Parts: sequence; structure tokens; C-alpha cells
Amino acid sequence: MKIAPREMNLLFLAVAVVVLALTYLALEPKFKEWAEFRARREDLLARRDQAARLLASRAEVEARLAEFRDTLPVFPAGKKAEAELLLALEKNLQGLTLTRSEAEPERQAGDLYETAITCYWEGDLESLVKFLHAQQAQGAVSDVRQLSVQPASGQGAPAGRLKGTFTMDYAYRRESGATESTPAPAGPEPAPAAGQP
Repeated sequence: MKIAPREMNLLFLAVAVVVLALTYLALEPKFKEWAEFRARREDLLARRDQAARLLASRAEVEARLAEFRDTLPVFPAGKKAEAELLLALEKNLQGLTLTRSEAEPERQAGDLYETAITCYWEGDLESLVKFLHAQQAQGAVSDVRQLSVQPASGQGAPAGRLKGTFTMDYAYRRESGATESTPAPAGPEPAPAAGQP
């Protein structure tokens, strides 16, 4: 049986198509895997570049952190800071009246300390705005985390009188616990050198 050249070309094309289809089906999972590797590589390169930028700015960040630490108040070790913070808060009330306050336990974050004081207050809107402005002007030492406002209700409450709560977050430092140096224990006296009394 003799195969014509035209039939031979068709047979060759059919075999080539089948081989290419089988090759594609066999390599399709690898193509997906390579695409995932490429995406992961680009992500890692971007993260590496970001880490390099952060490391390059480390000196600047440390300088800003040291400057920030210098602005924080310092309290003696072992002394409760909440009383002094509450006294400072009462000086800046700008016409608000505190009816009650509750201090949360102190939290340590490295060499910085944090606490929060929840205050129940009464006053008018103008006093509240002045108080919030004064707190904002203090910078990072204190921050109003939560604020609730509602009309003061009840008999004899004047119109425009408000009441509510606010929670102040405070950041501060502590003095080191070893403020006084203890003398070293006395050892035996050295023996006199030869020829000395």
C-alpha cells in the first residue's frame, strides 16, 4: 500500500497536534506553579526593598523616638502615676466638671508605660470643645480614645447642659528602680608592704 505525500503530511500534522496537546496537558500544572513562583518572587523582592528602605531610615526613626521620649513625663519607680495624671487633667478641664473617674492598670511597653483614665463629666458644648482642643495641643502625652456626649437630663438641668464620658490614654516613662548606688561590701584590708609599719 502506497501512502500519498498529501496523506503523509496530514498524518504527520495529526501526530504533531496530539503530541503538543499531551505535552501541554502534562506541563499545565508546572506552568501554574511557575506563575505562582514568579508572583512570590516579585512579592519577596518588594518586601526586601521595603525592608532596605526601613533599615536606611533607622537612624532617623531612632532620633525621632529619642526626641519623643524626652517629651514624655517621668514618674518615680513604684509611685502611682494615675493621681498626678488626674491632677494635671483637672487643671485642663476648661469649665467641665468631673463627677467620677476610673483608672485602668498600668501597662508596660518596653521602657514606656501606658495607662487610661475613664472620666465622667458634665458641662456645656463650648467647655467641651476647649477641653478637647487643649488635650490635642499636648501632643502624644495624652490622647482621647473614646468620647460619649448626651444631654444632661433630670430636674433642674439647664438647657444646653451636656454629660458623658471620655477615656484618656497616657504615655509616660519611669525612673530606673536603682536610683541610689549601694556601696560595695568591704573586703579584707591589704597587707602592708615590706618595710612599712
